Amino acid sequence: MNKKVAWAGKAIGITLGYFLVFFLAVFFTVSLLVKGDEISAPDLSGMTLPQAYAAAAKKGVFLKKVVGDFGGAYAPNTVVSQFPAPATSVKEKAVIKIFVASEVGQTIVPQLVGLGLREGEALLKKSRLKKGHAAFLTAADVVPESVISQSQPAGSRVPEGAAVDLLVSKGGERRSFIMPDLIGKEAVKVLVFFEGQGLKISKIEEVPYFGLKPGIILKQFPAPGFEISAKAQIGIQVSK
Repeated sequence: MNKKVAWAGKAIGITLGYFLVFFLAVFFTVSLLVKGDEISAPDLSGMTLPQAYAAAAKKGVFLKKVVGDFGGAYAPNTVVSQFPAPATSVKEKAVIKIFVASEVGQTIVPQLVGLGLREGEALLKKSRLKKGHAAFLTAADVVPESVISQSQPAGSRVPEGAAVDLLVSKGGERRSFIMPDLIGKEAVKVLVFFEGQGLKISKIEEVPYFGLKPGIILKQFPAPGFEISAKAQIGIQVSK
């Protein structure tokens, strides 16, 4: 009986020993894999794709490209931002996600100010753009039908087919402004455009609107087509 107990004890001890060795081996293996060598994530912002891949290879990390339309401030195939951020500690062979400006569907906005309306429309079409809303301003010192201002700055990059709004002179003696259609436009761009013409939006109301990003104009006062002066009270309602 005592021999059976002794043998049972030895068997249990051997089994526990094997489990302990196995556990320690797994623990140290996982520890080595998880620990690895840490490096500082390279700064890829502003680089072209070939430059970014070369910098990543030099650092020993991989890249995952996410292509999108990030506005006209970035040239096609240029890294706009990244995750993790530059200088963040990452492991060797880590994957860094880079956000890249689309290489297709972008064009450069031409200079339209000073051109006649028809000439401006023809140039927009040639640049693979289209004329948006045209607002007419009474301006005695500007030739009628001449473009006074444009919503997209000349030289900026925008998606092909984008609309460029125009402010056009209609001559005359008294300075006035024809209220354009603002619905669906970004409030920030509208504010800049209006202030550049000496007009002020005096009332801005924010309201929740499901499915629409913040800052989009939902309503306006006065309505499109109304003639207003520099002292007019202008109000807009925007998504919150």
